[in-house]
Amino acid sequence: MKIVDLFRRLAFGELSNLAINKGNGVLAEEKHPQMIQYANEALLRIFSRFVLKERSLILEQTTHVMDYHLIREYAVTSDSGSVRHRYIIDTPEEPFKEDVIRILAVYEDVTGCQFPLNDIDNPQSLFTPKPSVLQIGNPKDGVRVAIVYQARHPVLDDRVGQILDQEIDVPFYLESALQNYVGYKTYCHMNGQENIIKGQEYLSAYEAICLDIEQRDLANQSVHTSHNKLEQRGFV
Repeated sequence: MKIVDLFRRLAFGELSNLAINKGNGVLAEEKHPQMIQYANEALLRIFSRFVLKERSLILEQTTHVMDYHLIREYAVTSDSGSVRHRYIIDTPEEPFKEDVIRILAVYEDVTGCQFPLNDIDNPQSLFTPKPSVLQIGNPKDGVRVAIVYQARHPVLDDRVGQILDQEIDVPFYLESALQNYVGYKTYCHMNGQENIIKGQEYLSAYEAICLDIEQRDLANQSVHTSHNKLEQRGFV
């Protein structure tokens, strides 16, 4: 689904009674950046709630670092001049996009065995003190591990002229949830008790859709894994 399709659905649906709707499935252009901000928040919530996309990265340990922050400045291809040790091994063709929601699994480099995570009773366990931080208690210089993580949707560009042709990559059964959340954000930023109530109705609809998907376990069937990349690099 493209942004133009999302805006068209909103114009005929959740935002049909607002002045922002110019008719014929068109939303006022000056409101496009604001709508993109709402869509970005909705996508972050959806991709945090459901594991819709998995990605992987290779991390190279260094002895004096125990906490590995999975952010762009620590990637090999980063142009940050303030970082001494860049331990995320990426390439110009596949740069690290700093899209980590949470770490799902970590694998050894030689055996491909999976490390236990957050098991205080296991001396081999690694830990995730924050969703995008891997803590290695006994790091070894040059030893690599593979990290599989839950990834977020790419951030949509809110600059005028760059908006309408962008792709939104969500399963069809979550498109309505996306629309309802954008409707909620739109109404809740308007004055008046009636608008606040309307916004809460859309938030309730969003929640109901998500609960139904969870109960039917639909999202479990739509994970985009990148484990094949690990296999190509000698992992798992």
